[in-house]
Amino acid sequence: MQIIKKLILTKREDELMNFLWDEGRPLIVEEMLDVGGEHEWGENYLRIMLRSLEKKGAVEACGMVLRGKQYARQFRPAISKEEFYLRLAMNRGASAGALLQVAAAAVMKGKKEDTDEVVRQLEEMLEEYKARTDEEE
Repeated sequence: MQIIKKLILTKREDELMNFLWDEGRPLIVEEMLDVGGEHEWGENYLRIMLRSLEKKGAVEACGMVLRGKQYARQFRPAISKEEFYLRLAMNRGASAGALLQVAAAAVMKGKKEDTDEVVRQLEEMLEEYKARTDEEE
């Protein structure tokens, strides 16, 4: 069983994580400042948030880009948005059964094309789980 570490974010860190998830690509600080125009991050504050998120395991440095005459580190989320919300729910006491009920309710209330994909993914997960438990026996 995988241990789910607590990942507590400040309001501004949460804002930055959502920005990075939405962008879906590695970014350097200057790109975050350029692209994230509606966000009120100063360069120094953004670097402090990135260091904090890196220590928490939420973001990771994933490469270097030549920017002028210097190299700049690129950052990307180290966890998916879904993993983050799973950790949050489980840290607040949600059980696997409760999370399954939430998923089932979302499937029942969603659009057909969306729910078909969710059902397919759930079926794949169940098959994977069955295969893993069969191997353990």
